[in-house]
Amino acid sequence: MFCPACRHSNPDGSMSCSKCGSPLAMAAAPASSGQVGSAAAPATATVNQSTNSPALAAGCALAGIGDRAIATLLDIVVAASPFAVIGMWAAVRWGGVTPNGFELHGIAALFTISLVVILWFLYVWLLEGLLGATLGKFILNLRVRRLDGSGIGLPKSLVRNLSRVVDGIGVYLVGFLIANFSDRKKRLGDHLAGTVVVQGDSGKATRAIAAIAWAAIIIACFLGAYRLHPGAGAAAPLTTASTSIPSQATPLGATLGTQPRVTRAELGTDSTDTFQIIGSAAEFYTDTEKIVCVWEIAGTDFNKPLKSVWIAEDVGNAAPPNYQLAAKSMSGVNEGKFYVTSPANGWPIGKYRLEIYIGDTLAKQVPFSIKRR
Repeated sequence: MFCPACRHSNPDGSMSCSKCGSPLAMAAAPASSGQVGSAAAPATATVNQSTNSPALAAGCALAGIGDRAIATLLDIVVAASPFAVIGMWAAVRWGGVTPNGFELHGIAALFTISLVVILWFLYVWLLEGLLGATLGKFILNLRVRRLDGSGIGLPKSLVRNLSRVVDGIGVYLVGFLIANFSDRKKRLGDHLAGTVVVQGDSGKATRAIAAIAWAAIIIACFLGAYRLHPGAGAAAPLTTASTSIPSQATPLGATLGTQPRVTRAELGTDSTDTFQIIGSAAEFYTDTEKIVCVWEIAGTDFNKPLKSVWIAEDVGNAAPPNYQLAAKSMSGVNEGKFYVTSPANGWPIGKYRLEIYIGDTLAKQVPFSIKRR
């Protein structure tokens, strides 16, 4: 005897469904009554009414829009967490490490974003296709099913999740509107794949395991990013160098020549107000508080940007090769100074350089080194 509500098979003569508790007396009436014509019709009507109820699909209760939204949010968080570790790896590989994390540009940004999107798609496609639910859906006790209640499989999961490109427009506003006006709460992907999201039957243990796995992935990604950061656990971390800044620079006139160049770049421990270097040197000590570069340029127009980049070229285990300490861009000046301050634990011994760019062109490299007293 099948339950008219959830289609669960029950022993003949049962008065209620052993799974969902729905009454079975109407369905059993044809077997116990001699009035075939009068009893069969109500039973059929009951079955059809239960099966076509908008609150049921695939033999189970429909998932609420609110639960689905929370599950989606949980999935977005866990699927985005690899951005931390992948982004840090890319920043170390191609440049972009900052004292407190990283900032990505160019190939590093393209690589990171592309890989995170691919991992996100594999996450939703494979888990829904093979298990019927992502971690977010497992935690909220939701399942994706075909209309007959069976699993959706990888082909239908592919169609359903490719449609997120449209459903996800406006932070899933399109998907929400389509589902909200659908009798079975189906977003575009569900309509195209012939699927529906329903309440699952997972126990507390399954939901707890999913929640632990969700948290573990996030923690592992951020711990991995922390371990990859050059400042993590280093004997003399380069994590407190200040950004280089211009000071009292002279306004750039319109009479400069046409060949941009750096005409002066001197390193020392300080400078005067008229940009004369103090303590000129190419070697500094581990306890030097500040390294200053006084510079002058010629042959460029007023609006061409000038950029300084301080780099730890080779400092052993304290940082990876060519580790960027600080950078600053400006325009509208033809002389001034840049400086960088010592990390909290002092400068690591090794080779360094200052790169000065005019526009996108490297115009000058100023090497220097750090040694013990």
